[in-house]
Amino acid sequence: MSLRVRINLVITLVTVAFTAAMVHVIVNDLRSSVREEIESTTRVAVQLIETVVAGVYLEPGPVQRTEALLALLRRVGRVRSNDIRFYDESGALLYQSPPATYRSGGWAPAWFGRLVRPEVAAARLKLPGGTIVVTPDASRSIFEAWDDLQRFALLALAFLVLVNVAVFWLLHRALRPLPQILDGLSELTRGRFHVRLPAFRPAEFAAISLGFNRMAQALEESLAQNRQLALVAQQSSDALIIRDLAGRITYCNAAAERLLGYAQHELVGSPATLIAPADRHDELRAQLESIERRAPLELLETQRLAKSGRVVDVALSAAPLVDPASDRVIGEICSLRDITGYKRMQAAEHELEQNRRLTALIQSQLEGERRAIARELHDELAQYVTAIKTIGTAIASRAGEAKPDIRDNATTIVSVASHIYDIVHGIIRRLRPSGLDHLGLAETLRDAVSGWSQRHPQVRWELALSGELDGLGEALNITVYRIVQEALTNVVRHAEASSVRISVAREPATGFEDALVVCVRDDGRGFGQAAAQENGRFGVAGMRERVQAFGGSFAISGTAGEGATVRAVLPVTGAERAAPLQTRA
Repeated sequence: MSLRVRINLVITLVTVAFTAAMVHVIVNDLRSSVREEIESTTRVAVQLIETVVAGVYLEPGPVQRTEALLALLRRVGRVRSNDIRFYDESGALLYQSPPATYRSGGWAPAWFGRLVRPEVAAARLKLPGGTIVVTPDASRSIFEAWDDLQRFALLALAFLVLVNVAVFWLLHRALRPLPQILDGLSELTRGRFHVRLPAFRPAEFAAISLGFNRMAQALEESLAQNRQLALVAQQSSDALIIRDLAGRITYCNAAAERLLGYAQHELVGSPATLIAPADRHDELRAQLESIERRAPLELLETQRLAKSGRVVDVALSAAPLVDPASDRVIGEICSLRDITGYKRMQAAEHELEQNRRLTALIQSQLEGERRAIARELHDELAQYVTAIKTIGTAIASRAGEAKPDIRDNATTIVSVASHIYDIVHGIIRRLRPSGLDHLGLAETLRDAVSGWSQRHPQVRWELALSGELDGLGEALNITVYRIVQEALTNVVRHAEASSVRISVAREPATGFEDALVVCVRDDGRGFGQAAAQENGRFGVAGMRERVQAFGGSFAISGTAGEGATVRAVLPVTGAERAAPLQTRA
């Protein structure tokens, strides 16, 4: 039964009850009114007859009195609401008042007559020669009362119908938003939280609409957040696992399935020891105890066991899962990241660092050996060659013109010794540029380029130096010099270039705040990019190893017919790592 019908039914029942009460009151009033009317008219009728009779008994004889009384009664006729009869002494009816003409066609139900008819006794007047009986007749009063009651009933019925129609119409207007509200609630139960209600005119329904829309908005936002969280959890590249305080897995995402090789239904409900090596079970228990104390774990390097039996190195982060309603820890949220590749990278970086240190040590040893050999050549062989030149010159001077053969041989010896001396000094310069120890990097490079220019005048040489190049340290100085030396050797041997530009600049470079940028560019025949990356060609391996020993970057590029470029970036702080190796060497 709808709300409107119920309200109408209640109003109808209240109206009917009120009408019944009013009918009861009215019937009582009618009963009293009819009784009072009958009693009063009966008294009037009796008094009237007594007055009439008193005048009649002045007649001399009984017959005359009887005739006079009958004549008077006939003239009086019918008295309202009373029936008058005159009986002689023998009981014979001599007179009866005529029937009432007022409301002669009136009618009232018998039950109503019994309900309002008063119990009034007939009045009897004993006279000489007969008896007058005045009998109350309430029928006409009952008819009137019934008519009044009918009018009231019709009025009450009309009022009842009017009230019900008005209330039904008003309720229909007032409750018009209810179907929309019910439809909105029905949509919410189906999960369609985008539904909104319009602003209704009644204040109460306007408040309901506002509250409904706020609730729907909150549910929609909460659902969107939950969906986003679910998508984040499901699409996360990290394995996410939730376990309860009993140590059983209650959730895992797709990344966890890929990492461990288990399907979701195989993990959910299983103890966490399933995915941990035997020697890590105590760690799992300690981890859960830490979570119960609300102490999170960050990037703990540990191991997990895949379904295949493979032990996976992982970085574990864990946090307590707290019930917001009770603020109790109910489990653990754990993320696992596979760091097998990271471990390999660490091992490779460690190995690379060891290789760099070994390369630096080898370079240091080589430089030490070169220094020693250059010293020996300078101190021993050069001195002997100088002595040979001096002896040859002396022999040639003594032989003079007298001994031309001896003089010529001595001159040849001097010439050969000079040539050997030049070769030895060239070897010494290549083994160890003496200028680095006395003049610094900038002057040594200028001297080296000047030497190349003298030996190869057909090539235009350009040297550009910028920044503070003094005080860089022996290791960095010799590395820069060797790179320039190797690059220029390649140019002379292979490039067939007409111009070469060498630049050494101390400036910030990509990844370094303070670095030496060495660049050697020529306009020779160049080479393909694949050939440039071959470590065995053009001394690339040696140059790259020297640069890597300092943690720098090395690149060689070229295009056939357009020349080549060698570029090395050496961090100035890299010399601090290389210096101890030289000391140990």
